Amino acid sequence: MKRSWLVGSVLAVTLFAYAGCATDGVDVVAQLDAGSDSVEGPPSFVPPTPEAGADGAASLPDPEPELACIGTECPYPYATCPSYGSVGYKCQNNLLTDNANCGACGNECPPDMFGSLHMATRCVQGACARECVPEISLNPEASHYFKDCNGLVDDGCEIDISFDANNCGACGNKCPDGQPCLAGKCGCKSGLTWCDSNGATGCFDLSSNDSRCGSCDNKCAPPADAGPPPKNMEYGCVGSECGKLRCKSGYKQTWADCNNDVELDGCETNTSADPNNCGTCGNKCAPGVPCIADGTSMPRCGCAPNEALCGTGTALTCNDLLTDPANCGVCGRRCPGGTSASAHGAPVCRKGFCDYECEEGWGDCDGNPLNGCETNLMINGANCGACGNRCDTGAGQPCIAGKCHMVECDGGDPVTK
Repeated sequence: MKRSWLVGSVLAVTLFAYAGCATDGVDVVAQLDAGSDSVEGPPSFVPPTPEAGADGAASLPDPEPELACIGTECPYPYATCPSYGSVGYKCQNNLLTDNANCGACGNECPPDMFGSLHMATRCVQGACARECVPEISLNPEASHYFKDCNGLVDDGCEIDISFDANNCGACGNKCPDGQPCLAGKCGCKSGLTWCDSNGATGCFDLSSNDSRCGSCDNKCAPPADAGPPPKNMEYGCVGSECGKLRCKSGYKQTWADCNNDVELDGCETNTSADPNNCGTCGNKCAPGVPCIADGTSMPRCGCAPNEALCGTGTALTCNDLLTDPANCGVCGRRCPGGTSASAHGAPVCRKGFCDYECEEGWGDCDGNPLNGCETNLMINGANCGACGNRCDTGAGQPCIAGKCHMVECDGGDPVTK
């Protein structure tokens, strides 16, 4: 035990001595045989590898330059181009993406001015590039999307891939013979049949369509030998056959024969409003709970636990008063604020209180929701990145991409690049 202690002490002193003599850039490594009580030689010196730095550590990437001084000139690709008819800001134009100043101030990419060519141009990496322009409808299935399938500029985006059976959804995607292209997909939805007759073209349910009952060309007419239909009933196409009696239906009025006595009173029950037959015959609501029909979904008994019943008479709706901007906090309270595209925002209801939510990069800095989010936080030097965050505009510091422009310092003076 004494010998081991003595050897350990000598080793510690020796390592300490060598460490004291080591110079920068030299690693000191003591090589010992594991489990040995003796030291067979002095520690060996391992020189640093060429990849290591002067201190023996692996080389590190250069640190990011410290941007401590304000910049007063526009860095590429930003520029200050004339703003005709609007307020302009320093370095407000990105020459790589600005359609009105593409690559240089005043170089405008033509907008959608090609008429039937369905084509426009936009600025991509500082150059005007062609792109196809769709015709968007409120009904997604009626929208038109165009493509340049032949690669020729002369005829623009010549193919409507929404309804072209030879290019359905994409250039070259041909539908099987006899199948139409509808909203970019081949064929009709399940249960529907494609018809091109009787003055209309489209997909129809031949089991219930009065103009195409059982086949595309079979138009129903009231039976010649039939008398007036019972109350709330009509003659029509039922089960692909004409001249059949059926209950009438319409907006918030779906009639049904719940007492199974057509001869007595026809279709006597409005399942859109009857709390004893809500949605279907026999579906009874709890006492005092109304049958609600909003015209877009199946009638239901009352509202969900997180909803309140708003409206009167037959104009009843279920609304979440915590989140509905048209009924915020109480029924009928509509949150104020612009909703157009130029408003760059929309009113919202948060926990029953009205607020106004801005698009990314825009701010409601005047606190007036009626004029929307009027401030462009990306370029406004008085509201840079956030309302009230002012750049040193007096010294000429611009707001670029929502940040006050900063540069490296050179002898304490601003470096403008």
